[in-house]
Amino acid sequence: MTRERCLPGVAALLAALALYAGPPQATAVGVSASISPASLEAGTGMAGIDPAPSQFPIRNGNDAPLVAVHDSLYARALVLDSAGAKAILVVVDVIILPEEFYEHAVSAISERFKVPRARILLAATHTHTVPWGMGNGYDALVLAGMLAAIDQAQHRLEAVRVGTGSGLAYIHMNRDESSATGFILGQDPEGASDKSVRVAGFFRADGSPLAIIANYAVHAVSLYSSETAAEHAALVSADIPGVVDRFVNEHYGAHRTETFWTSGAAGDQNPILMSFHAEPQSDGRVVTSDMQAAGFTVTQRLGQALALEVIRVTDRLPPQPVSAPVRAAQAVVSCPDKANPGLMRPLRIPYLGIGPVDLVGISAEVGTLIDRHLRERLDARSPLLLTLTNGYAGYLPDDASYARGKTFEVRKSLFAPGCAEGLIIERTQELLGTAVK
Repeated sequence: MTRERCLPGVAALLAALALYAGPPQATAVGVSASISPASLEAGTGMAGIDPAPSQFPIRNGNDAPLVAVHDSLYARALVLDSAGAKAILVVVDVIILPEEFYEHAVSAISERFKVPRARILLAATHTHTVPWGMGNGYDALVLAGMLAAIDQAQHRLEAVRVGTGSGLAYIHMNRDESSATGFILGQDPEGASDKSVRVAGFFRADGSPLAIIANYAVHAVSLYSSETAAEHAALVSADIPGVVDRFVNEHYGAHRTETFWTSGAAGDQNPILMSFHAEPQSDGRVVTSDMQAAGFTVTQRLGQALALEVIRVTDRLPPQPVSAPVRAAQAVVSCPDKANPGLMRPLRIPYLGIGPVDLVGISAEVGTLIDRHLRERLDARSPLLLTLTNGYAGYLPDDASYARGKTFEVRKSLFAPGCAEGLIIERTQELLGTAVK
């Protein structure tokens, strides 16, 4: 693996995963709802998923091997119960949820907790300073953490009200920078970039937040490629998502609050500052610099800036009771493979509706313009778009990006242009039950 310039950091290296061939048409599966109106209960849980000491050093390609843990990784669970009908959200500090692992995990969760698969959302925070694979028994450790977090959450159920809103944070930028030799992973100040911080809050009777779902479109790569444990060695970290979760939880320390950082349409969005920096020179040379352990300060500052906006939005949310059933469904769409049009590649689009809150997942790394075009078609609805959810299908650029040039996302995508963007918009509109403009 070579390090590509990502001003000021290095872009994600994600192995293309072979997906099973799916039918060319879109299908909706597992539509589920409780049968009678009832108040909503919610519970949270968390469990550590740090790699075992015996797994170190952990090698991710040619990047600096991980040699120890700087800040811990977690599986966080939110269990919702409406008239006995449950729904589950689990957010995990892993780079991706590979297809095989997702299938195994969702089956295990569904069987153990008696919840239909369509009512289960499993999301990755996409932090890069973690094991990139599920080998050496790490898959079993992660799954055990997910199950433990859910078990904890379902024993903590209490009545909640719900609110949703948004704010703004300026800690990321479009990373597809045009140069004389083509697109590089850098900074494009004029490129598409949604600064919205979307929040869904679940509040106790006394008004304190029990759970906060925070959604923002930035790659969790502020520490990627940095040798944070000195020369050619690095430390495990949850990166920006971990800082946000910790900071927000500590802010509401008098109450037990659990924050769930989720990745929005961050396929082409990187932090404005990163620990490792590679700068191409006019003579063709590439000059690199690395903050090493000081990179954790950069990550802390970026995460705090985002966390403060999450808190500001949360504090002004008007909680409302939820008497309608939790809405749940999962659509599956399929599009042609970029290299082999005869092969159809599937994408999952899970949906949970909780009162005024709409959670829409996509099993891919989505470009920001797909999110923008989706919202332009949804009238007043403003869902939280949880990418890297319910599996992993790779990069998903918007249709226009393919004609624009070979950006990192276009080169890495397994999907042919002209299919996925339109189907995502159509199926999401159907799941939300809104009329397309």
